[in-house]
Amino acid sequence: MVDYLKIIIPLLVATIAWFANEWRKRRWEEYQRKEDRYQELIKSLRGFHLSTVSAEESKALKNKFIDQLNLCWMNCPDEVIYKAYGFIDSVHTGKKSTDEEKEKALAELILAIRKDLLSNKVLSKTALTPGDFRVLTST
Repeated sequence: MVDYLKIIIPLLVATIAWFANEWRKRRWEEYQRKEDRYQELIKSLRGFHLSTVSAEESKALKNKFIDQLNLCWMNCPDEVIYKAYGFIDSVHTGKKSTDEEKEKALAELILAIRKDLLSNKVLSKTALTPGDFRVLTST
């Protein structure tokens, strides 16, 4: 019986250590994916400031922003998606938003991204519904 314990206990400890390592690795990879997505989302924000880029580049950057936002549905929290849509609503050409409203919407999006990255949580549940998803195109 003692001989079996000498084999089983180290095997059990090694198995638990392996699972813990895999779990940490998965969390790190999830964090990296979100960070990469957020970086591309933030870089593409330049497309919403026509004074800094040409009209053609602006449209390309807006499309990139929309693509990144769509990809956020895979592993970003609801708050980030809601704030991104709020930003899109504020800069939509058909809506008359003040510069302060646009800046506030942008700041809320950046803050939601920052909070998500600092929390380092893996997304496990959502309150989003299919009706929340939007098919967007840039103008």
